Amino acid sequence: MLGELERQAIRRLWTRKLEQDAAQLSPSKRHRNLQPASAEFISSLASGLNAKRALEIGGSSGISTIALAAAARATGGKLISIEIEPERQAESKQTIEGLGLSDCVEFILGDAATVLASIEEVSFVLIDCEKEDYVRFFDMLGLSAGAVVVADNILSHDLSAYVQHIRGIPGVESLTLPIGHGLEVTRFP
Repeated sequence: MLGELERQAIRRLWTRKLEQDAAQLSPSKRHRNLQPASAEFISSLASGLNAKRALEIGGSSGISTIALAAAARATGGKLISIEIEPERQAESKQTIEGLGLSDCVEFILGDAATVLASIEEVSFVLIDCEKEDYVRFFDMLGLSAGAVVVADNILSHDLSAYVQHIRGIPGVESLTLPIGHGLEVTRFP
């Protein structure tokens, strides 16, 4: 669960993201972070589910990493954070270290398309990367029984193909929550 130090770090990163948006920086120069309300939700959800092995695909500069690392601390678990942009991941690492959460996170710098095959089963996943990769990366996941997958930006982007894909899997339960930019929360049997 998030404490005041983690919330302060999230507010700092979010304020900077809003400043980057207002300055109309190119997408490659903007940090693309999870909204603070979504961070609160995923931290509480992962912690409440007692997730021991969490994975994030697309950590950017660290809001979601903070949220899931705090949950991992609460459960005695571990977060695997995959990010393709070295500068963003370096900032995330520095923030996580400053919060005393380094023992809870394994950082992997690389393209999820080449990394996911080497990741053992996980019980909680956040997908927050390039939108055209959601279905492909989802299909590459190794999920434990009862795993939960949360996908961000469901309401702010056209991710209907992703929603249709996961809701077509027998036995899954999935719903869209109007938190942040919209979260699709999917639980597997």
